[in-house]
Amino acid sequence: MAEAELLCLRICDTLKTSNLSRLCFPVELLARESLANALCHGNKNDASKSITLELRVGRDWVRMSICDEGPGFSWRKAAQDRMDGNAPTGRGLHLYALYADRIRFNRCGNQVTLWIRKDRQGVKGECTMDTFAIERENEQGSVKLTGDFTAVMIPGLQASLKEILEKGTRDLAFDLARTQMLDSSGIGLLIASANSMKARGGRIRVTNVCPDIFRLLQNMRLILRLNVSGRAE
Repeated sequence: MAEAELLCLRICDTLKTSNLSRLCFPVELLARESLANALCHGNKNDASKSITLELRVGRDWVRMSICDEGPGFSWRKAAQDRMDGNAPTGRGLHLYALYADRIRFNRCGNQVTLWIRKDRQGVKGECTMDTFAIERENEQGSVKLTGDFTAVMIPGLQASLKEILEKGTRDLAFDLARTQMLDSSGIGLLIASANSMKARGGRIRVTNVCPDIFRLLQNMRLILRLNVSGRAE
């Protein structure tokens, strides 16, 4: 995922060079989702296998194609399944439908090509490094992110969250004041945290969310479940 992180930064740079900064959020989100799927589900974390990403900026479209060396999957069947709002995974195809204008899989399902219209609206700020700080006082805990909430930071954050939850935290706030990108891995961690807190009689809150992320969570029908609030104007 560290290599994927660097590639996503290059994608943002390419879009900005082409005066397409407004597309950074949807294109980067789709790239992160596709790369994570290719790495974990396609290649099964096998370092001997490769992933290819091709990004082309045309007159009217940005086209991105991602291919792994796995056996593929039954994308037609998966497209018919309903998204489970309680599950921390399984949102990839829904994200594609929300942020890509056209989607095409190859026959076996180990390659996806996505088209995003250049006139699509959306704003993303500067790309930042992914770090976080966790604090706890009595039964209240807080996670302050100082960068993007994406797959590359999940392992470290999971371990830290487990530690404070085991100490009796009942109210957990995720502060996204400095976060511009949330991918499906980040969404999965928020849902898993909400499920864990509910089982302990507690709750989570997601605060200071930027408009792009707020709309993403709204489209995922997670605003109430995660107690999401936007940034104060």
